[in-house]
Amino acid sequence: MTSEPTALSDGHGDILAELTAVLAGVVDVDPDRIDPEQPFPVLGLDSLLTVEFVAAVARSFGVRITGASLYDHPTPALLARHLTALRRGAGDAPAVQGSGASAEVLQVLRQQLARILHCDPWEIDGGAAFAELGIDSILAADFVAGVNRAYGLNERPVTVHEHPSLAAMAAYVASRTGGTVTPAAPDAGSGAPAGAGARQEPPATAPAKRPPLSQEELVALLDAVRGDRIGVGEAAALLADRSA
Repeated sequence: MTSEPTALSDGHGDILAELTAVLAGVVDVDPDRIDPEQPFPVLGLDSLLTVEFVAAVARSFGVRITGASLYDHPTPALLARHLTALRRGAGDAPAVQGSGASAEVLQVLRQQLARILHCDPWEIDGGAAFAELGIDSILAADFVAGVNRAYGLNERPVTVHEHPSLAAMAAYVASRTGGTVTPAAPDAGSGAPAGAGARQEPPATAPAKRPPLSQEELVALLDAVRGDRIGVGEAAALLADRSA
C-alpha cells in the first residue's frame, strides 16, 4: 500500500485500511484488489450495495453518513479523510451538514418539480438538465416561485440556467439557507396578496396525504434507485410520506 502524505497521517492510514476492508466485504473482493483512489462505482458499488456499505460504515466507525456522502467523497481515500475529520471533530466535518442539507433540499425540490411536471418524484433524475426534463421559461418561473416560497428566497427564473439541474439547484439553495424551510406565516406578507402565499403552501404537504404505494409503484421506485435516478435516503423519505 502506498504511504499517505504526513498531512493525512493522524489516524488516516488506519481508517483507510479499515474502510477498504469494509468495502471489500460489501463488494466481495480481496481488500488488496481495491485501489483507494478509484471512484466507488468503479470498485463495484451500485445503488443497492451503497445502502449496505453506508450501514457497514456506521457500524464500523460509529458515525452516521448518507449515500450523498459518497458523491461528496467519491473514493475510499477521500471518504477516509472525511471520516478522519469526523472523528477529530474538525476539518471536513461541516461538509456532512452541508451534504445532509443538500439532500433534504433535493427531496423538497424534486417533489415541487414533480408537481409541476405531473409525475412521481422518483421519475425525475436529479442530475438531468432542466431542459432535458422539459422545463421551459414558464415552468421555470413556476418552479423558482415555489422554491422562493419554500425557502424565503427571492430568486429569479434565470436561476435554473445558472444551476441547470435539480442537484445543482439543491446545492445552491442549501448553501443559501442551510436547508431550512421557511414557515408558511412569514410568506403571507412577502409581497403577494394577503392569503395567496399562505394558501399556496399546502401543496408542499399534499404528497403526505396520498395513499400508500401500489406494487407497481414500489417496483418503479426500486428501479429508480437501481438506476441512480434517486438516492436511497430520498426513496426512504418518499416511502415514509406515502405510508402516512
